[in-house]
Formats: sequence, C-alpha cells, structure tokens
Amino acid sequence: RRLRHVCDMRVSNVDKHTRPGETPVRLCNYVQVYKNERIRESTRFMAATASEDERVRFGLRKGDVLITMDSEQWNDIGVPALVEFEAPDLVCGYHLAILRARRDVHGPFLHRVVESHFIAAQFHVEANGVTRYGLSHGAIQGVAVPLPPPAEQVAIVRFLDWANGRLERAIRAK
Repeated sequence: RRLRHVCDMRVSNVDKHTRPGETPVRLCNYVQVYKNERIRESTRFMAATASEDERVRFGLRKGDVLITMDSEQWNDIGVPALVEFEAPDLVCGYHLAILRARRDVHGPFLHRVVESHFIAAQFHVEANGVTRYGLSHGAIQGVAVPLPPPAEQVAIVRFLDWANGRLERAIRAK
C-alpha cells in the first residue's frame, strides 16, 4: 500500500529559535534523527520554544517515525528514527517529517520498513535537487510499502531486533 494509506504525515516547521511568549520545549532536530536509529529519553535535545499550535501538531509520541526530508547528497535522504518515548515538551524540529502509524500498523514495523533498501531506493528516485536534494510531500506519501497483518509486523520487528542485537554484540566483541 502507499505510505499515505498507512500513516499520517506531518512536516515540521518548528525552528531552533527561542521567542518570548512561547512555551519552552525540547526540540528533536535533524542531527538526532540522522545519527540515531532510535530517539530515547537519554537523547540530548536542544532547548527552544514553540507555539501551542506547534506543540499540538508536532509533539512526538511513542511509536512515531521521524525521517529526514533533505540533504546534500541524494542517497542520504529519508533516514528514519523511531521515537521510543513521549513527553509533553518534546517537539519535532524542521527539515523532518513525522510518520504516525494508523490503526493496524505497528510503529516499530513502519520504522523497519522505512529504513529498508526497498524504500530508500524509492526515495532516491523521487529526490529533487542539484546541490541540495529533498523529498516532496507527494514523494514520501507515494512510496509503496509492504503491509502484512499486525501479528506478523510484531514478529518481524522482534526478529530484526534480536538479529541486530546479535550483530551489535559480535561487533563489540571484535
């Protein structure tokens, strides 16, 4: 199915500025998404402010998938990170899109799908630009994703997490 039928997408416009009269927030920026597969409570966030509307629209929830929307290299866009916790003051920063899984879609499964080579290839084909490459809303929403039944989604994520854990332990041992 197309991504537009699997999740809701919001593209953030919350910048890094602190403005008087706005509410203090912790801002999840491009760098946190690009460098981390998972957004955890221990992740260090930037302090900024946001309007009440921005806090509601771009507040992060457990199970959300964040993706980078642009980059200097065409093969470096659409990088995902899974949000593993939620807090009332945690907000998504600009240059990122929030993918919020709909009913019958497991957030961690959506993360694993978006980080796959199959999806990355679709993003690469859809990337626009010459010196800076980006993805349009339509390009992201038009990506075709596999969607097995919910129980299989959970089983796939459990297996991939287990296999990745084994690989990470082997790398640390080396």
